[in-house]
Amino acid sequence: MAGERSRVQILPPPEGAPLTHEGADNPFVLEFPIQDAGVWPTTNYSITNQRRRREHQKLTLLLNLLLIGTTKFLRERPRHFWANVHSGGESKFEWVQEFYFADIGQVVIQDLSAPVGKELEVLTSDNYYKGVIGLDGRGLRVPDDLDESICTYQSLPAALQAKFDRAAYWLSMASRQWEDSVSASYASLVSAAEALTPEGGAKHSVYCDECKENRAHDVPGATEKFRSFFEKYTPDPGLRERRSKMYGLRSKILHGSDLMQLDQGRAIDWDPPWWNEREMNTELWGLMRTAARNWLKDPT
Repeated sequence: MAGERSRVQILPPPEGAPLTHEGADNPFVLEFPIQDAGVWPTTNYSITNQRRRREHQKLTLLLNLLLIGTTKFLRERPRHFWANVHSGGESKFEWVQEFYFADIGQVVIQDLSAPVGKELEVLTSDNYYKGVIGLDGRGLRVPDDLDESICTYQSLPAALQAKFDRAAYWLSMASRQWEDSVSASYASLVSAAEALTPEGGAKHSVYCDECKENRAHDVPGATEKFRSFFEKYTPDPGLRERRSKMYGLRSKILHGSDLMQLDQGRAIDWDPPWWNEREMNTELWGLMRTAARNWLKDPT
């Protein structure tokens, strides 16, 4: 897939690159424009390479939002862990490093590479985001407005692009944290929403009977900003109480007064408290992805 306007191109991995079955982390090559400083030494600390790495991260986080599934890059600080390595029908347990490498040739080129392989299937954005795509053996597909969405992101004013980058970062972290902590993952989803809410607001002074003094508080408050964000950028604006519960769970997690049931080892079959949290988490995932895409079209 080559974006005619954005100049962002998705290519299949080079011949001989390690691949695995569908549903796992399979690679693709991402080509995009950067401003070349004119010098490309072998060091990782050249100006051009730093621009490449920064833009690669930003575009990967953007694609993680715009594409179905999870799009991610290798961590700067790779993990080490025990792994079950199958070889010749036998299992071997080894201490391994999370890493991947394939020879893609030159890292910085002057023009986009010629398209190779089978063209990616393009679906209308309405059908693409309806959740009809699954592990069906048809591989990566893209929405028909992908190039337009990337261009919209590239043309955002610096301050608004920085807001979106923060939201995309927390959305990516929510995915990475899921395996270690559902509570942290959930809190990151809420942080993604908060990154796109309006900053500041009016401050009112209210007399507190217990403190016996005036206290300043923001209007609207954090919960109201959270609710208003989803009321504007997602359907079902009448679910204010549900949104309040979502934000209330986040507050308990970050303030140390609660954890989600799964992190406490209390998730048992159809146990109502755990199942309610699971549904709330799944709902927030869908809401956040929809809201962020709609915010990108209208960030005012």
